[in-house]
Amino acid sequence: MNESDLLWLVGLCEGEATFDAQRGKYPRIRIGMTDRDVVGRAASLMGCSVRLSLKPAPHSAMWHAEIQGERAADLMRLMLPHMGARRSARIADVLGHTSLTRGQKPGPRITRPPGLAHLMRETSRTSIEENVA
Repeated sequence: MNESDLLWLVGLCEGEATFDAQRGKYPRIRIGMTDRDVVGRAASLMGCSVRLSLKPAPHSAMWHAEIQGERAADLMRLMLPHMGARRSARIADVLGHTSLTRGQKPGPRITRPPGLAHLMRETSRTSIEENVA
């Protein structure tokens, strides 16, 4: 991303973005607006897709762009020196309270339930004993 694109994104995020930590752990940048072209440009700069949400009339269609995890943390670090006091404080707070390591993906760790491993050991032991006998 060149400097003029970064500064454009900083200006947009200063007024329209939300900086938070998803599940209190993963840095996240969210932008939601009714202007599809503006959200589309932001999404292309952030490297994400655009999502549409519709509500009943009289509400307008809302377009959203969102990144999270290490990509969001990296972008926050790039934008931090250019942000105003309130947004800088929020970004520093988000980055200070997240414990994301490079390569870690957002979401729960997928593991076997504790009872399943014990059950599998018992099943294996029983079938081995039956084959020996």
